[in-house]
Amino acid sequence: MKGKKFTYLLIVCVAGVWGIIFYRIYAGLDQDEEIPVSVVSTGKPEYFKLVNHETDRVILNLNYRDPFAELSVGLKDVVPNPVVPNPVKLPAMSPMPKPMVNWSAVQYTGYINNPTTKSRIAIIQVNGKEGMLTEGQSLNGLKLLKHAGDSVKVQYQNSIKYISLK
Repeated sequence: MKGKKFTYLLIVCVAGVWGIIFYRIYAGLDQDEEIPVSVVSTGKPEYFKLVNHETDRVILNLNYRDPFAELSVGLKDVVPNPVVPNPVKLPAMSPMPKPMVNWSAVQYTGYINNPTTKSRIAIIQVNGKEGMLTEGQSLNGLKLLKHAGDSVKVQYQNSIKYISLK
């Protein structure tokens, strides 16, 4: 019974709220009074008052010296002395010898054909670590550039070499 009483109370409250809403709408439609229309201004108010300089009675005195005239005249009078650089002998740089690459640490031990992707996966051993590479991949500083049948073209320590299958 307690829930029903609360439900009936809520129905009465909702009906009262809707009654007030409908009464205000009906009362608003019933009035025939003229609503005053606000006067719309025709132009923007001036942000600041503009001054007409054609009617000014003030005359500007423009006969003062140019503050930059001295600088330009003074610079023209000074003749720059030519600067003779002392020749500096640079020690002759001998071309850096290429570092020796230890190619014995790199071994091409075989390859695997992948029938689904139709690519070759090379099995390469670098410093005792074995890895499988496709073209463009790297392993321990070694980059596989190209498969060429029984050999591969690799780049290791900025040197490029073909390594044959062992």
